Amino acid sequence: MGDRPKAASKDYRRVFIHWAVSALFLCPTLVNAQPSKSCQCLWQGSFSTIVKRSDFIASGEVITTKGNSIDFKIARTMADRAINTKEFNNVIRIWGDDGKQCRPVITEFPVGSQWVVALTKITSNVPDGFNPNTPNVSYGRINDYYLSQCGAYWLRLDEGYVVGNFVNGRRWEWENEDMNPVRLELVEAYVNDTIPEQSLIEAAKPLTEAKILLEKTKQWLHNQ
Repeated sequence: MGDRPKAASKDYRRVFIHWAVSALFLCPTLVNAQPSKSCQCLWQGSFSTIVKRSDFIASGEVITTKGNSIDFKIARTMADRAINTKEFNNVIRIWGDDGKQCRPVITEFPVGSQWVVALTKITSNVPDGFNPNTPNVSYGRINDYYLSQCGAYWLRLDEGYVVGNFVNGRRWEWENEDMNPVRLELVEAYVNDTIPEQSLIEAAKPLTEAKILLEKTKQWLHNQ
């Protein structure tokens, strides 16, 4: 009987190492990418900073891509600050880089991937914003949204946990491997001013190996 906890700990250690190595090689390429030469914006901060001035914040899944846009199916709306134009659609169009804007390349958001996004709503037309000869490559249409590359405006979502540069991260970094994944509900609570930023900082602190094994053990015991 005394040998079983040691064996279990070894199993959890092996599972964790396998998970960590897999995550390292499967993570998106936007880990520490510099903006394109056409982009001249200043870094606007981590997710915890930019959400305070974003028009629309939601979690969801990419269901289609076309040109420099994605269709994004909303799973949960966290904040909708648009005046007189609240979002009632469950699928919205998000526009990325068209070669002229400070936006991410849309191919970094493949179909089936899940994200938390902080978006800006397009409320007016811009000069040369739409070319009927290339309708799938555009600045974007009124009442659509665009995703900026001038800050950490998106977080990767996986089974209820978010990862990325969501608090006190480095400039021009969208993934932060030093941060602990955080529950989506905690991020939503921060967006809605239910918890302070310090709670997000504490939740994002890296777990020690001992804490990881303890959490795995608790989960294993709960499932017995």
